[in-house]
This record gives sequence, structure tokens and C-alpha cells, in this order.
Amino acid sequence: MDAPLRDMLIKAVEILREATDLTMDEVIGIRALPESTRTPEVCYALGVLEGAAVALRSTKREMLEDHDLLTAAKR
Repeated sequence: MDAPLRDMLIKAVEILREATDLTMDEVIGIRALPESTRTPEVCYALGVLEGAAVALRSTKREMLEDHDLLTAAKR
């Protein structure tokens, strides 16, 4: 597995989880996040997920599942 890619995805997922109460399934499934959560950092994180999925020729859901990032880690 490509460590730099995984690190970038982990950071993007962390940003999105901190910014909203939505699950990653909900975040990747909606067309637009509420205005109040669309900060530059959140938009960047969404772009990272979109770009990585396109580069890997997969859906965002498949990519996050493949990297064990779709669900939050058990605490």
C-alpha cells in the first residue's frame, strides 16, 4: 500500500469527521455539505477524496473501504 496516499486519505477523513456529525457514507453520498461546514479545509479534504478515487479508478466508497477508512476506528 502506498503510505503517502494512505496518510493523505487519513488526514482528509479526520478533517471531515471533525467538521460534521455525518458518517463518511453520508459525507460521500451527498451532493453538497451544509453551508456552515464548507470551510476551505473541508472543501480541500473533499477534493482529496475525489481526486484519489479518480486516480485509483474507484468510487470514493470503494477507496475508503480498501483503506479501512469508511468507518471510524473503535475506541
